[in-house]
Amino acid sequence: MSEPLPSLTVNRSFMEEFIEAEKPCCGLGMVEVEDQQCGFVALRPEQMIPPSVTDLGFNFGHTIFGTSTYEVIHFAFEFYGFKTFNILINPNNAIAQAVLEQMIESGDFFFFAIDEQTGIATAFRSEIDNDTLHSLVENWERIQHSSTTEDQYYQVMLKFAANPHPPGILLKWVCKTNVEYLDLSEDTMDLTPV
Repeated sequence: MSEPLPSLTVNRSFMEEFIEAEKPCCGLGMVEVEDQQCGFVALRPEQMIPPSVTDLGFNFGHTIFGTSTYEVIHFAFEFYGFKTFNILINPNNAIAQAVLEQMIESGDFFFFAIDEQTGIATAFRSEIDNDTLHSLVENWERIQHSSTTEDQYYQVMLKFAANPHPPGILLKWVCKTNVEYLDLSEDTMDLTPV
């Protein structure tokens, strides 16, 4: 008999806003598991990712777009034989800074695919090796001092949406302005993996 998976603690207000946001969307936040905080990336695609697909795992990649004056972080999640989901993050954002720093420092992160209609959240925990977040680690000092404006971020989104690489669905980043969503000391809820 296998050991039960540990419960995952997230911010309740984040999760409520995230579930109410228009799909397809994504969000960044913090999760606590076994007394350790980790960053997470959550997705709510239009069509829920079937268990037969999530059982196969996914390919994760990232790049940094920009010029000498601004940068935008790109994450890609390729679910084998299903779809690829793209996320663009403005690093000049307090939530992005905190979550990315936690991912780099802890050496791991969580990924959630959430289907509010069934109440199912598929969770993956990924250990970060030297290559997983190579560009983020290499450019961390620049990312920490990012001055990317919302207009620059929006222009990159428009350009990317017109010709996504890798081809796939661009998710809208939501729940990105309330830093209280990173707080796991009070307004919390537990996700119990099955």
